[in-house]
Amino acid sequence: MSAPATPPSDVQYVHKHPEVIRFPLMEQPFIGFLLAFVAGLLNAWTLAHADTFATVQSGNVVSSGFYLVDGDWAKFTPAIVSVLCFGVGSALSGVLMTAFLRSGRSFTPGMLFALFALLVIGTLLAALTDMDPRYIAFGVSFVAGGLGNSFHKNHGMLYGAVAVTFVVQMAFNFLMQSAFSKKGVNGEPNIYWSGVFFLVLLGFAGGGAIGFLADTWFNGASIAFAALLCAILGIMSLRQPRDPDPTPGGRFV
Repeated sequence: MSAPATPPSDVQYVHKHPEVIRFPLMEQPFIGFLLAFVAGLLNAWTLAHADTFATVQSGNVVSSGFYLVDGDWAKFTPAIVSVLCFGVGSALSGVLMTAFLRSGRSFTPGMLFALFALLVIGTLLAALTDMDPRYIAFGVSFVAGGLGNSFHKNHGMLYGAVAVTFVVQMAFNFLMQSAFSKKGVNGEPNIYWSGVFFLVLLGFAGGGAIGFLADTWFNGASIAFAALLCAILGIMSLRQPRDPDPTPGGRFV
């Protein structure tokens, strides 16, 4: 009687790590924390140098309305253009993801390395040139749009890697739900989900704080740090035995 065939290495891996059967790399809580940290780093630079947000487009939309009514065109224009750049980045990332998926390839490594390259350019422009920081901020918002559109899920739940308001809402929502019911989404405790969203908030705040401190050393350090994290995540995605892409679909609660 012949010995049973040796299962493929990826099957062996998921037998040892059953959590990856359900959720790929880009839906893991720690990855959500790192993506939020990147968002915080990007906001640290644009807020300090251009008075706009790289990822928190609700802030840019509200401020653009305020500046429009106030007649402050010098402040209105950067805010509204940042919104448009974020939207264009999101749209083009969708095109890139579709192209990869139609060819049967994972889009995560290509997307992360593309963001890395753009952020390296932004770092060099900030550190080595006298370019108007508003133009660099537009590019950073473009990158943020691609980041947010590509990676916005955690364990099957939509959460937004670049959207703070929804994360605050969900963190406190699950915290309160945990007082009435232990079991939550995907059969995991509500208090666990509250912790996941609070972890994302910590990433936003930590990225903003560290990005601000980094930029006191040299202009563009926060963008460089964000680029480095994108590169690390890209390398991690290449080393995965399974598809690292977020799964299609998802729920809010």
